[in-house]
Amino acid sequence: METNTHRSTKGTANRELLTEFYAGFNHFVTNRDGRADVAAALADDVSWTAMTSGGQTERTYTGIDDVVENAAATPREGADHLQALPERFTEAGETVVVEGAYVGTADGTPFDIAFVHVYELEDETIQRCRAYTDTALERRTFAH
Repeated sequence: METNTHRSTKGTANRELLTEFYAGFNHFVTNRDGRADVAAALADDVSWTAMTSGGQTERTYTGIDDVVENAAATPREGADHLQALPERFTEAGETVVVEGAYVGTADGTPFDIAFVHVYELEDETIQRCRAYTDTALERRTFAH
C-alpha cells in the first residue's frame, strides 16, 4: 500500500473548532454551566436539524438560544450523566462529518447511542448541523 502524501496529518481549524465545541457541550451538560462555550462556536442564525433514523427531519432549531436550549440543555435533562464523544472527523472543505456516540446513564442504566453530525461551517462558526441518531433507541433510553 502506498502512503498518501497529500493528506494532511495535522488537525485543521474546523476540526479544532468542533473538538472545542464538543468539549464545551460536555462541560455544559455535566456542570450545568458553560453556555458561552457552546454558543461561541455557533453562528447567530445557526440551524440544527435532528434527523430520524429513517432520514426524515424530526425537528429543526434555529438561532443560538434555540439550539443551546433544545440540542444541548434538553438532552441533559433525561440523563443522569451525558457526554458526546466524537470519534472520527471527515472533512470536505467547509463540510465536516463527525461520527461518535452519546454515552452516559439514564435512570442508572448505561447507554451508548451512536451519532453522525454533518456540519456546514463558515468563518470558523457552525452554520448548520444535521444530527443523525437512532431515534427509537433515544426514545427508549430517555423515556420516563
